[in-house]
Amino acid sequence: MAEAPRRRPAFLDRLAQLPRQHPVAEIARNLTFVFNTRKACGSVLPTFGLGDYERESNTHQAVEALRLELLAAVRQHEPRLRDPAVRLLGRYRYNMVRFELSGLADGQACALGVDLDTTTRQVVVLMDEAGRR
Repeated sequence: MAEAPRRRPAFLDRLAQLPRQHPVAEIARNLTFVFNTRKACGSVLPTFGLGDYERESNTHQAVEALRLELLAAVRQHEPRLRDPAVRLLGRYRYNMVRFELSGLADGQACALGVDLDTTTRQVVVLMDEAGRR
């Protein structure tokens, strides 16, 4: 019987020499790094990270731009998550916006919560938290 292929850790995990975790936990950790990097500010790559949504003139446009930016970042920087989708779940607490990120990891459906603090711009990616309030 053929042996299952070994998964290679994410670049940021290898760079930081972080220990291996469950694949979905590794994806959440990697995306936390990506989403907390600001374009052209905390990165040598001008397209790495988030930030374009802050250019929008109103909240509705900014939230939709952020949703699309999250999706683009996942597609570009997290190939272990197949068929990703991002949907707005709404306001969470008084200063948070929550999104659900869903897709396939190792062939299994998974959903992650993505919380953005509108005051600090800090992003937290949570396992098993999508859809909860």
